This record gives sequence, C-alpha cells and structure tokens, in this order.
Amino acid sequence: MKTRPLIALFAALTLSSTARAQSLPSYTAETVQTTPDQPDRAGVITKSGQLLRLEFTQDGQQIIQILRPTEGITYVLFPATQSYIERRGPAAPEEFADSYTPPCPTEAEQNGLQCRRLGLEVYQSIPVERWHISAEGDPSQMLILWDPTRKRALRQEMSNGTLVQMTFLGRQEIENREAEHWVTEVSRQGAVTMRNEWWYDPALKLVLRETLPDGTRRKLQNIIVGEVDPRLFTVPDGWQRLDAPAQPQQE
Repeated sequence: MKTRPLIALFAALTLSSTARAQSLPSYTAETVQTTPDQPDRAGVITKSGQLLRLEFTQDGQQIIQILRPTEGITYVLFPATQSYIERRGPAAPEEFADSYTPPCPTEAEQNGLQCRRLGLEVYQSIPVERWHISAEGDPSQMLILWDPTRKRALRQEMSNGTLVQMTFLGRQEIENREAEHWVTEVSRQGAVTMRNEWWYDPALKLVLRETLPDGTRRKLQNIIVGEVDPRLFTVPDGWQRLDAPAQPQQE
C-alpha cells in the first residue's frame, strides 16, 4: 500500500535524524538503545561528509551498512562470511552545511505535494519560516514552523487536530559536548499527549540522546570527532557479492 505523501512528510519531519551536510566534522561514536523488557542494542556509527557507516548485530549476526547517498548506493556487509549485498537507488543531491534546505523534499511536486512559504516569524526566540503544505487529492493540510538552521519543524499543525511542537529547555553538557535540551509533544484529539526528550549537538547537527514515550532510550557515547579512514566506506577487496533479495512490490 502506498503511503500518502502528506502523511509521509509529517513522519519525516517528526522523526529525528542525523544531518546530511557535507562540510560537518567527521566522527565515530558508539550507539546504545535501551528498551523496557528487551535486551540492550549496541552498535557503532561513523560519518564523514555524506558517507555513513552503521555497525550492529541482528539475530546474532554482525552486519555493517554503508550508505553512499550521492551515488545512490547502499552496501550491506556480512563480516562472518566476507560477503555483501549492493543496492542501488536514486542519487541524493549534494548538500552543504551553509546551504538552505526547505521542509519539502526536492521531489515534492512529483509526489503531489504543494508547499507554499507564507512568511517569517519568531518562535521561542528562534527565527522560523511559516509553511503551508497540502497534497493533491488529499483533504488534509499542514501548517509548520520551519527552523532552517536546525533543519527541523519546530511546530506542526495538521487539519485533523494533531499538533506537534518542540520546546527548547536549555543547554547541557552531554559526552563532553554542549547540547541543546528539547522536548517534543504530540497531541491528538481524544488521545494522551505523547512526550519525548532529546539533546541536540548543534556543531555536529546530531541528536546525542533521546527518550521516547514507550520508555526507549537512545544515546551516543565515546564520541570521537576527527578524520575518518575512507576505507571504512568501501567493500574490502576479495569479498563475495551476493544477489540482493527482491524488494516487495507496493500496491
């Protein structure tokens, strides 16, 4: 089943993500996720420019994912068997830290989204842009306050009454780095307001720590900022290439 474009954009604006800017500092960090009544999950994240490497264990098997978005390539490596899968998709455009990024994706019009910038205002002492977003053939509409510096929607109002708003609480030191402490609240008609907290590193444009409504906690630790070996983003010589499994067809 296809996801409606406006709902997909709402989810993308609500979920936290790492920055895609090329000129940000390179770094490596350990990742830890703690979920109630489940074993902890640990891994390693490494980023250099647009390149991203994720190391984790799944079903007892070590897996490495290498993302090269400007080439449209994703590698999935299996170190135990020295084999890998290569997936190819659309290449993402280059983005730089000082570039302007609007809330709608580049292919918005192709997906039927209609994005209109209404003007400028100040929200919690932060300069933001007010945008109206709708989708062709979809009665739903969305008003957002877009922070072009953090590349996040600080407030989203859906026509069905759903409201998502982010509040800045102050600055704290996390892993020897200065981070911004934020809270996100999601309110829906007839439902309990959901709340999560997150700590954002403005230098790396990265969420260092996060707590979710279900009690899940995610954090980065042992963060090392500096040059990263470019070989970490390539497949080692001599590894066997496997056929990628067929992708499920969308209805």
